[in-house]
Amino acid sequence: MPENASEIEELVLKALSSADRMTLTQITNALPDKLKGCPDEVARVLARLRRKGEIAGEFSEKDSAWVYWK
Repeated sequence: MPENASEIEELVLKALSSADRMTLTQITNALPDKLKGCPDEVARVLARLRRKGEIAGEFSEKDSAWVYWK
């Protein structure tokens, strides 16, 4: 796991706590620029959090994107 993955996890969980549902793009935009190095990193963190049961997610046809919530 990259050094900043745990920091990304914390910030993702914080962002999802303050919103009803968020797309991957909305979550990525909520992160500080220093944590946006690899575009796939946020997607990997979200998948890991889903597997651990800390967040839920599904594909939204309305948004044409995955949406996540806590």
